[in-house]
Amino acid sequence: MESVGRRWPRWSGYAAGAWSVVAVGVAVYWAGGGETGSPPAGARAAGWVIAALLGVGGIMAVSSVRGIGRQMPRWWPITGLWTACAVAAAGTFGFVMNALQLVFDGTVDDWPRFGVEALCAVGAALLAGTALAYQRRTAGTCERCGRAHTETGTVRAPAPVSSAPRGVRWAAYGGVLGFAPYVAMKTTWAFGGSFAGIEGERVVAEFERNGASGLVLTLERYGLDFTALAALAGVFLLMGLTHSWGQVFPRWAPPLAGRRVPRWLPLAPAWLGAMTLGPYGVVGSVAYLLPPVLGLGGLPHDGIISGWSGWTVAACGIGAFAVYGPALGAAAWSYQWRTRPVCVSPGSPGGGARGGP
Repeated sequence: MESVGRRWPRWSGYAAGAWSVVAVGVAVYWAGGGETGSPPAGARAAGWVIAALLGVGGIMAVSSVRGIGRQMPRWWPITGLWTACAVAAAGTFGFVMNALQLVFDGTVDDWPRFGVEALCAVGAALLAGTALAYQRRTAGTCERCGRAHTETGTVRAPAPVSSAPRGVRWAAYGGVLGFAPYVAMKTTWAFGGSFAGIEGERVVAEFERNGASGLVLTLERYGLDFTALAALAGVFLLMGLTHSWGQVFPRWAPPLAGRRVPRWLPLAPAWLGAMTLGPYGVVGSVAYLLPPVLGLGGLPHDGIISGWSGWTVAACGIGAFAVYGPALGAAAWSYQWRTRPVCVSPGSPGGGARGGP
């Protein structure tokens, strides 16, 4: 009997349709002037449009797994699903940051907002899965692996272990280098040093005023900044996505050595990071960092983040995400493509030819 996970092409459309009902309700609530969940600026004006796009996505999701989906022009469900997926993905902005705060502080600044971000992350995954299954089904390829099969009753075999193409690996190395100034800045402060004219003591005092947890303050006292640790974890994720040890646990990871890494384990945080950190870094660089350089805007003036020293601090963080986010997206796409399981007939060593994405 197939597991629920293996049957995802059959139920993802219904799940995405149910999700859209909740998401449309949130959008309509914001359009009507609701404030819970920290709606973005202009949400009242855009709320009805967002609700319409998500509603169409939900209808297309259910239609794609019903007979009516085969009667529609193929581009209707594909366009509706991917458009709704993009809208949901935009709503995950800030999810990773809040998740890190939850891990280290045990709480978040705005629980309803975090709930909306989590809701959007779930929706983006369901809509993307539904869109992929529909594209593959209507293209005559396997819904689960995207390859063409001549036999039925297939089983899944792991993809061959491989590293990412050279271009993707170089992009990953660029993402690692992008974090270097940020890690150096945070580590300098954690050890009590000065960076961009700002002393580490002021940073720790700011943490205390903002109600940082005992864990965060303890790490700072030992020269370990929690955001620097998170950046190093991000670097580890990026390297795992682009090297073979990201598919099979290496010898230095007992007792899991030699076992296959579950695909979802690196892909879930990778896609979440790419969807949230990448846009944050790119938009922040254009809207926040570039104007003062071009003389089109003033310098930041917010606590310790003030003047050119504050701009330098912001550049280390925002610039890192602008480089890391796209690199993470490229690495996640490569990993997802390279690790797609091959569907084969029971006892057969081979699989079908490559199919859809």
